[in-house]
Amino acid sequence: MFGLVRGPLVWVSLIAFGLGTFIQVLRFFALSRKAAVPPRVPPLSEKQGKIRPSLSGLQNLLRDARNTVLGVYPVTIIVTTVFHICLILLPLFLLGHNVLLELTLGVSLPSVAERVSDMLTLIFLACSAFLLGRRIFLPRVRAITSFYDYLVLTLATVPFLSGFLGYHQILDYRTVMIVHMLSGELMLIAIPFTKLTHMVFFFLNRFLAVNEHTLGKGRRAW
Repeated sequence: MFGLVRGPLVWVSLIAFGLGTFIQVLRFFALSRKAAVPPRVPPLSEKQGKIRPSLSGLQNLLRDARNTVLGVYPVTIIVTTVFHICLILLPLFLLGHNVLLELTLGVSLPSVAERVSDMLTLIFLACSAFLLGRRIFLPRVRAITSFYDYLVLTLATVPFLSGFLGYHQILDYRTVMIVHMLSGELMLIAIPFTKLTHMVFFFLNRFLAVNEHTLGKGRRAW
């Protein structure tokens, strides 16, 4: 079992993740169209030679921020942001993962110190517990939560929990590491085909699609 999970299933999960992500990117371009680029309007600072926003402009910005999700639910937004940052970056820069990558492919990414990764794992687990508690105890969130939502959160959390237990050799090490590798592989496979696919569409929507949250120039429209 250990050899199967550590060997063939790793490649199966990577192929499924890569192929599924490629298909989702193709779907994005198939479902969207090239957007017309509006003419550039010079900002007010260029017209009037001013580079500093007025005090009233700053006041309006702060006032509008209070009416956004960040202004209404700041704790939830902060926890969710930290959760996603750890979910994406921690596996990439974990020392143990990069050691295996170096042994397998001869290349590796920079690694964070083990103490730092340990602390970030605990932070991630605390964020996961917060999100789970929010779905259980808040009626407005519980009303729109299904078993599917709990399953997706579990898929994202178990690799980190089992990795923490394995690193500190809590419970049977071999069993915990099998759970760690298998759950990580299941999460990779699930990313392109479940709600976790927003990990892919976040970047497509923010940098390519034209909307009020576009971070880039935006060249596609739904």
